[in-house]
Amino acid sequence: MASNNDIFWVRQDVLHNTVSFYVKTWEQHASKHTSDKIPATEEHFYQAIVDPDYARRSLDPEIGYESCIFEKFFETEQQRFFVPVLYDEVKVAGDYDHGGKRGKVLTGYFPSGPNMSRFIGEIFWSKVKSDEEKDTK
Repeated sequence: MASNNDIFWVRQDVLHNTVSFYVKTWEQHASKHTSDKIPATEEHFYQAIVDPDYARRSLDPEIGYESCIFEKFFETEQQRFFVPVLYDEVKVAGDYDHGGKRGKVLTGYFPSGPNMSRFIGEIFWSKVKSDEEKDTK
């Protein structure tokens, strides 16, 4: 079992915050989702943080404005993947929007149905698609 300090990786998110993905988070996530229809991989987490399609506000009453939910659509799985990140030292809603915060991945998952969780709020950041990406759609 990993200690609370063991880290898989630390990367900058698209909002210019530093996000850590802890081994313990992975172990806790993996044990809960090993029998999911689409099991999550470390690469799903990584791509959702460094190259998401959207960033959404969290509506979770426990962590609310201190967290952001990154969303990425994976072509192979034909499914959206969500990664909530909890940021340190957030004083007001949207404090992490302008970067400079430290965050940690809480979990990551492919939703089991077409409906989103009631804790996933509105989109406040969207990936800008290049002309090449637009042409392939």
